[in-house]
Amino acid sequence: MELAKMTSKGQITVPKRIRSLLQVDEGDRIAFIENDDFVIMAKADLVKLHQLEAFLSDGKFQRLIQTANQQLEE
Repeated sequence: MELAKMTSKGQITVPKRIRSLLQVDEGDRIAFIENDDFVIMAKADLVKLHQLEAFLSDGKFQRLIQTANQQLEE
């Protein structure tokens, strides 16, 4: 899990490791998928969005949330 701090202008710097994972560079578009109080960030291309759909449909997402909760409690 990575953290970023928001500036007074509402901007954040996406950590380098996350930029690498998303395979995004300057000028690339990023999608923000909203669901209730959650927002997921993904590279805005059809292949990546289909991969995200597959990820959310199995148990990997739930395990990821559990790991994040444990890290935040430490």
